[in-house]
Amino acid sequence: MKRFIVLFCAVLALGLALRPPVAAAPKLDADSEEFYRMARYFMTRDEDKRFRNLATPEQRRQFIDAFWEIRDPEPNTTENEFREELQERFEFVNRYLREGNRPGWDTARGMIYLVLGPPDTMTAGATPYPSASPYIRDSQGDTTAGVIVWPYPLLSINVVFIDRQGFGIYELDMARTSPRLLTLLKAGKTRFIRDGAESAEEPFLPFKADIDAARGTVRVVIAARELRYEIAPDGSYVARVQMAVNVYQPGGSIATRQEEQRVPLGTPGQAKEKLELEWAIPLAPGRNQVDLLVSDQVSGRSNRLFLAVKKK
Repeated sequence: MKRFIVLFCAVLALGLALRPPVAAAPKLDADSEEFYRMARYFMTRDEDKRFRNLATPEQRRQFIDAFWEIRDPEPNTTENEFREELQERFEFVNRYLREGNRPGWDTARGMIYLVLGPPDTMTAGATPYPSASPYIRDSQGDTTAGVIVWPYPLLSINVVFIDRQGFGIYELDMARTSPRLLTLLKAGKTRFIRDGAESAEEPFLPFKADIDAARGTVRVVIAARELRYEIAPDGSYVARVQMAVNVYQPGGSIATRQEEQRVPLGTPGQAKEKLELEWAIPLAPGRNQVDLLVSDQVSGRSNRLFLAVKKK
């Protein structure tokens, strides 16, 4: 994981080369697209956002390796049971749960199968439907066409799907499914992260930023505890924080700037609770879109924000 953090942030720091306007996320390569389709329901919100905004296949490969690593339940073995199980589920939904022109991973049933696994009465490889009680009965005891129930007794929930239009396209029927399903889906984003593993957000440096358009500056606020420090020759502690920015100016021009600040502190994390750093940035009159990358040059952690500001 440490190797991932260093490589990831080093590559990310080089990613300020000119690229399409920040409003459009980079197009995923085929391998990254396949991974995202399979793993997106297990990504934290931060993981999802970061992955879709990584600029190169190399950056995404580093991300993918780390994603699987922190979810490996037995890191001392050669197998990653979580990855293997998810790949089997992914293959199953794409084979059996396709609906119309939609692949299985992009259907409601596919999502539930990927996150919760097979329901209690489904036999993988035999039928994509529950083998018992697949329909809900109405008040007269007749079956209601177009309704499928997936029972998960170990999770104490039945998931109900309904084909409202009669075309074989099934939606979640939340009127007849316990709201607890939403809790289970949310829990799937973090419950497989191995205890004691470095968190998915850890490669990223938390900071806040705002822009003073009149002065043409960006102010960055970072908690001192988030930074790592070097020891200067006089024995003091020094943090090295770098700002790199692409400013997408009105008219289509792109201005770039990069600068490092060395910040002396008494004792790491104690001399100041928060650091406030300021840099000049090349704003032009009109609406500017600012792609800001801030890096801790000692630890290699970095993060980026996309900001919009109008200069008179």
